[in-house]
Amino acid sequence: MSSYRSLFSTVGAVTALTCAATLAATAPASAAGRQSVRCVGGADFCTATVGIADGATNKRVTVDLTDTDLKLVKVTALDALAERPYVLTKTSSRLGGSQFRFTLTAAKANPKRARIVLQFAAGRRAPLPTGGGLLRSWRTEQATFNVGKGMTVTIQGGGGGTSNCSRDETNETFSTTGDGDRHQYGFYSVGSGSCLYEMSWSNFNVSVKDAAGKEIGSGTFTYGQGATFGGYNASCRDPWSKGWRGSINCDLTDGQITIDRIY
Repeated sequence: MSSYRSLFSTVGAVTALTCAATLAATAPASAAGRQSVRCVGGADFCTATVGIADGATNKRVTVDLTDTDLKLVKVTALDALAERPYVLTKTSSRLGGSQFRFTLTAAKANPKRARIVLQFAAGRRAPLPTGGGLLRSWRTEQATFNVGKGMTVTIQGGGGGTSNCSRDETNETFSTTGDGDRHQYGFYSVGSGSCLYEMSWSNFNVSVKDAAGKEIGSGTFTYGQGATFGGYNASCRDPWSKGWRGSINCDLTDGQITIDRIY
C-alpha cells in the first residue's frame, strides 16, 4: 500500500521508471514493511499521499508533518476499486507531534493508481461527517435466506477476529420458516480513540445445516465501511471474504445479502 503516483515528464518517463524498478528489486526485504512520506503544505494544513496498489499487510507508515499542531481530519481513497480498499490501525503521534504513524493493510485487488490521501489540519480535530459514527452506534442490515424450510442457520459476526472498530456483532442460530426468511444482522460501530480515523466493519460467517444436522453449505460475507467516514454496505465477495462452499451461494439484491440454496 505504499507507492506514490509519480509525475514524470515525457522525456524522462522511461528512464525514471526503469530506475524505480531497479531500486525496488534490490531493496532489502525489511524495507517492504515500512514507508515514510512527507506531508505537503504549511503550518495550518497539509496532505500526504500513500499508494495502495497491489495490496499490503500490516505496513508501518510514518508521515512527516509540517507542524506539531496538526491532527488527522480526513482520509480519502482515490482510484480504488476493491469493496474495502484499505484499513488503518494503530494510529499514533510521535516526536512531539511532528510525525503521524499508522499501520496500513490494503486489498490486493487495488489497481495501479490506487492511493489514499490523508489530510491534516491545525488545532482541534474537524467534526466528523455523520457517517463516521460515534461510540456504540448500531449498524444493521437485513439478509434473506432462500434455503428451504427447517434449515438451521448460524450467523457469526467477527468470526475468527476478522473485524475492525466494531463490537457486539450478531451471533445467532435460527431455524428457517421457508424461502424468503429475513433476519437482521449488524454490530455496534466504535467511533472513539484511533477508530475515529479507521473503517468499521465485520465479517459474518454463515453455515446452513439440514434437519439431520448435516452442513449443506457455508461462507462469509462482509458488512461495513468501504472508506474512512464512509457509508455501510454489504458484500458477498471481497479480498477479505471466504468463498462460498457446498450447496449455497451469496448474492446482493438491492444492496442486501441474499443466501440461496443450490439444488
